[in-house]
Amino acid sequence: MIQFGQIFNNDGGAEAPAISSPALRALYDLWLDKRGSRPAPSRNDFTIEDLRPWLGHLMILDCDGEDISYRLYGTELVRIFGFDLTGRRVADCVPLIGQKPALEYREVIRGARPIYISRSSPSAREYLLMDKLALPLMDGGKVNKILAAIYLSEAE
Repeated sequence: MIQFGQIFNNDGGAEAPAISSPALRALYDLWLDKRGSRPAPSRNDFTIEDLRPWLGHLMILDCDGEDISYRLYGTELVRIFGFDLTGRRVADCVPLIGQKPALEYREVIRGARPIYISRSSPSAREYLLMDKLALPLMDGGKVNKILAAIYLSEAE
C-alpha cells in the first residue's frame, strides 16, 4: 500500500494538517470554506475567480468509478513536467507518471477526503520533488471530481 504524506480526517475538527506549501495551504483553506458542513464541496461551488491564484498548477479530474481522467491539466504543470495530460485517462498515463497518482486518486475517492503528498515525481526530463494536494468534489453523495494542485517542493 502506498504511504501518503497525510490523509486528512473529514470530521471538521479544528486541527490543521501540516501543508508545507503556502499555495497549497491556501487552496485547502478555500476548499474548507466552500465545503462548509458537508463532507466535500461540489465543482459548482468554485468560480474561475476563486481558482485563479492556482490556475497553472491545477488539475481537475473526472471520476466515474475506477475510470479517472484529466479534464484539466494546468499550463504550469505542462511546463514543469514536459507533457500535457488534459483529456487523458490516468490509467493510460502510467508510462509517463507511474502508478502512484492512480493510487492517490483512488484513495481520495474511497475516503472522500483530501490527501497531501510530498514525493518525487517523474517528468519528461528528470525526477522532481513536488508537493501535491488532492481534494474531493462531490455531487449526489459521491466523489465525482478531484481538484488537485502540484507545486515543486521548496525542500532541499
